[in-house]
Amino acid sequence: MKLWKMAGGAIALLATAAGAPVAAAPALALRDAVAMAQGATEAAGRGGHAVSIVIVNREGRVILAQRMDGASYKSLDVAEGKATTAAALGLPTRLLQEALAKGDQSVLSVPGAIAIAGGVPVTVDGATIAAIGVSGGAPQDDEAIATAARDRYPGARPR
Repeated sequence: MKLWKMAGGAIALLATAAGAPVAAAPALALRDAVAMAQGATEAAGRGGHAVSIVIVNREGRVILAQRMDGASYKSLDVAEGKATTAAALGLPTRLLQEALAKGDQSVLSVPGAIAIAGGVPVTVDGATIAAIGVSGGAPQDDEAIATAARDRYPGARPR
């Protein structure tokens, strides 16, 4: 199955909607990003993982970035890439990883996309308002930690 079908046409929509007006959506406040990062840190600690956590707004601009003691310095870059990919597409980066595993290489045509699980969008009323990227553990652990962070935001809906 082509990625654009799996993602509900998100990549095609992304390409055609560039520059289109965006409906007003709530902005993620720093205090919410801090609470979400705390949720990620707690989840990582429970699993014994040292990770980097990056939270971006809907445009992919960093709101908060932190690297836990023992996390690789490169994990911060990867976490940011996962977060910006999830924000841009409004999809968990796990879907890109799964598409590649099934042989769909269309994701490789999205500049800068990170196709490794661990990036999770924060959506409210169907609109992506932010995203969390986590890196440093196995991809499935990174995603679980990012999901724990997202679940700290009131009103966030899984996507």
